Parts: sequence; C-alpha cells; structure tokens
Amino acid sequence: MSVKTTVLHSAWLAGALALGVLSACGAEGGDKNPGTGASGPNAGTGADAGTGAGGQSGGGGSGATACGPLDPVPARIWRLSIAQFSNSVRDLLGLEQGPSVNNAGGSSEYAFFSDTAGAVDQTLAFNIHEAVTASIELVMPRLPALVGCTAGEAEPACAERFAASFGRRAFRRDLDAAEVTDLMKVYTEGRKQDFNTGIKLMLKALLQSPSFLYRSEIGDPGATETALTAYEVATQLGFFFLNSTPDLELLDAAGDGRLATPEGIREQIDRLLTLEPVKQNISRVVLDWFGVRQALSKTTKSAVLLGALPPSLSDQNRLTSDLVTSTQMFIDEVLWRGSGDLDGLITSRRVFVNQRLAALYGIPFASQPEQFVGADFPEAQQRAGLLTQPGVLWAVSDPEVTSIVHRGLYVHNDLLCLDPVPSPGALLEDPDIKAALAMLPTEIDKSNYRMNVNQQCKGCHSQIDPFALILEGFDPVGAHRTVADGKPVDPTGTFALSPSLMGNVTGAPAFAQGIVADSLLTACAAQKISSYAIGRMIRRQATCEVKDVHARFSATDRKVTSLFREVAAASFVRTRIGGAQ
Repeated sequence: MSVKTTVLHSAWLAGALALGVLSACGAEGGDKNPGTGASGPNAGTGADAGTGAGGQSGGGGSGATACGPLDPVPARIWRLSIAQFSNSVRDLLGLEQGPSVNNAGGSSEYAFFSDTAGAVDQTLAFNIHEAVTASIELVMPRLPALVGCTAGEAEPACAERFAASFGRRAFRRDLDAAEVTDLMKVYTEGRKQDFNTGIKLMLKALLQSPSFLYRSEIGDPGATETALTAYEVATQLGFFFLNSTPDLELLDAAGDGRLATPEGIREQIDRLLTLEPVKQNISRVVLDWFGVRQALSKTTKSAVLLGALPPSLSDQNRLTSDLVTSTQMFIDEVLWRGSGDLDGLITSRRVFVNQRLAALYGIPFASQPEQFVGADFPEAQQRAGLLTQPGVLWAVSDPEVTSIVHRGLYVHNDLLCLDPVPSPGALLEDPDIKAALAMLPTEIDKSNYRMNVNQQCKGCHSQIDPFALILEGFDPVGAHRTVADGKPVDPTGTFALSPSLMGNVTGAPAFAQGIVADSLLTACAAQKISSYAIGRMIRRQATCEVKDVHARFSATDRKVTSLFREVAAASFVRTRIGGAQ
C-alpha cells in the first residue's frame, strides 16, 4: 500500500468514525432471525404468531367474524436487507445494477421480507466496504455529472452542496449542520490529492454510515404511541414499493409536508403504482410470498424423475432456474397482462416453458431452445394456477416423493393463511409412530395412517393432508400423472373449510373455484402483504386491521395494485409504540 493510499485510507477512516460508520451496530454476526420467508410452518417470527390450531374454519373473509387487534409494532431501527442495500446503491449512483454482497450468516436473499433484527458484524461491514468501493469506482468517469458543480462555483461550495443534497438522498432525511461539517472533513482530506478523490471519500463515508444502512421508525421518541415522521413515511413507501431508497419525489413530499396527511400519502401511492420498477417489485413480492425461489434453490430431485429428458436437458441447476423464471412469468402474466385480479393466480392454466421445461412437461415447443413461450396446459391435466404450477410443485415436494405434508402445509400456510397448527413436538420422535410410518410404502398409506389410524396425529394432519390429496395428480417434479405407486390417482380431499369447500372436493380446479367463491386467497393476500409492510409475519386470520384491509380491498377491482394501495394507505402500518426494538 503506497504512502498516499495509506493517508487517504486513514482520512476515510477518521471521517467514517466521525459519522459513525464503524459504530457497533450489532456485535453478533448476521441476522438473528433468518427464517422470515413465506414458506413453511415456522416461517417468520414475531409477536403475531398464532398459538393454537386454526383448523379449517373461518376462511378469513371480510365478514363480521370477531377479531382482535394486531400486536403493536415498536419503534425500531431496521437494517436494510442485502437486496435493499444493493438497490439503493444502484439508484443513488445511477448504476445499471447494484453491487453483489456476500451476506454470510445473514437472512436468505429469498426471504419474504427483510429481518428487523439484522445487524452489521465485522464480516458484513468489510463486504459492504468492498461493494461500496467497487460501485464508486464504476461511477468515477461520470462523477462531474453526479456532483453537478455549476459554472464558476468554488470547489468547497460545490462539495458542501453535494454533501447536503446527496446526503439527503442517502440518509432519506435532511442532514444537520454537524453532519455536513463531518462530511466536509472527509472531503478535505481527499482533496489533498484532488477534488474527485475528496468526493469519492465522501461517498464512501455516506454509503457505509448507519444512517444509510438502517431505516429509522421512531417517530416522536417521547410519545407512547406515535406515527412515523414524514421522512420515515417516505422511506417506508420507498422500500415497500421499490425495495429501494425513496425517490426524490417522495423526499420532496416529505420535506414540504404532503406526507404528513392521508391525502398526500395516497397521492404518492397512486404515483408510485404507475412506475414500471414498482410493478417489477410487486411481482417479486408475490413470488416470494409463496416461497418459490427459496425452496427451489434448495431442492434436488432424484434423476429417475427426469428420465423423460435427454442428458443434455437434465441439468438440475438450469431446470430450477428455469422454473423460477417460469413461475415469475406466470405471475407477471396474471398481474400485468391479464385481468390483474388476484384470483387468476389460482385459476389460470397458463404456463411458460423453454425447450427443457417443454420436454419435461410434455408441451409442444417450436422456438429457440432458451426462449420462453406461453402455453396452456390441457384441461385434462386439472391445472389451477399456483396450486399446480410446475415450479411450485417441484419446490414443495421431496427428492423422490411428493410429500403430502409439505404440499399440505404450502396450501395451508401460503395460499390460505390458516392459523398455525400446533407443533408436533415429541411426536416426531415417537419410536412407535416412526416405526409404523417406516413400514408404509407410499405417501397415501402414510397419510391414511396419520389421518385415520393414529389419533395423536389425526388432529393436526386432518388440517394439512387433505390439501395435498387434491394435488396427487402431479409427481414430485410437477408432471401430470394418472397412476401413482401402481394405483389410479384419486385427487380428492375432504374439507370443512368454508361454505364452498365442505365435504369431498376432487381436483385442483374445483378446489380453486371454492377458494375464489369464498374469498380465501384474497384474505390471505391481505394478511401476507400487511406482513410484508410491517416486517412481521401476521399469523392470526382474525386480526382487525387485516380484516379491514381485506374489506376495503374487496370493494375495489380486486387487482394487485389495489391491494398494495390499501395496505400502504392503512394507518396501522405507520403506527409505532414507545421503546426501541
């Protein structure tokens, strides 16, 4: 390291310490709560977790069912997720894409929402430093345009103006005089080499400061219950709709007071919903609501299940990547090119395939091998949207078998948002139960044992397994089948779920129609997107605030944009109680 480089690094370090860049934001490594993805019986954490079996009653509609208040959200600071950090650096510096950061020990990049317990340990701080340094180097050739010095403007005046204006964007609020002074100290050290180096060091300090890496949701620190400040509202709307730092229009609306009123908030929500990046983010949120990316990244299938594919098409890394793309394209088709009605997510027979997927699922294909094209599954296959999308079925099945439990929990937890069933606890290790299940050769046999033979298992599995039985017409990779384990498939489940889902229901389409008739998916959507907004998984169906969102959404066109509008406009997402989390 040269003397000049050492001096500049020391200058940056001094300025960083002045700004709190290296303060102890958390001594423990990574996120404390990595399981905040949407899928699985224990996904997410937080005070809103249910404590008893919700069963298959209640449907979660917007009727007059008794409800209880949402557990209050405390005042808190909330570390940006790795994706939010990357997106924010991209947007602040005007890059084509954000930096890649190794998040060793942190939450999954596929988690449904970012972890409110996230910290910055030494490893993550170093990785962020490397990412920021590389990103700033990319922008150096066009630094004059980023800084925007005017003709005849003195360098110190330009640097100070840039510190205040770029700092406002980075910190998502106005900087005070002391913060600008500290930034100018960093600039002054770098200016000993040249103007650009001074600005470079200032950018490094800004993009590693806690005020950039953390969102504040504190409101009035002295109040027992408080609403977020206008700049905190701008930040919340930015990350809710863009998964990135708020744009200038949001910051300006905070600065001039418009975000201090419900009308001003709705005006900004309506503006944001017209932006293409917001549509892309909404599609990502919906995809991660169902946990598809996270599950597919961890799932490998037995090669026997891919026997229909030639070796050139059977690479599972490519197949799972294809399935993520296919599922995302399906969601985009329903939300943005179809009716936009959420119920289309579980009724459409549309699918998107390239050559590999077409060969695996028996769909005629006449395009370029890597090109994805849309097709409709034959009606005889009994497909029904995200109940039967190949990517979903692959994700929620085991390597060699369908896994009635995993599939049932997927429908129970992620499509219907039913209240959690009790944990099986010691039953999972009961030697008699394990021995009995080990003797049974098929998934259907095991399910019959859990639901009809063992009374200890029946209470919970009668609430889980029937959802998977209607999906028995699909194998572990999501291909259609009429025979399983040498016997004809009977895709029938027995329910006591809602008025339209009582008694025997056969096949995914019939089940999907019952979900639509009783507004079960839209109720779940209100619950999931409300969870996304507050960064906590809401597990009770009978939560008054969520039921109110669903009632208001049900009175709209029922499009996904209306759902995000109603959630973002709800006052509970901006209410905090005293004390820090």
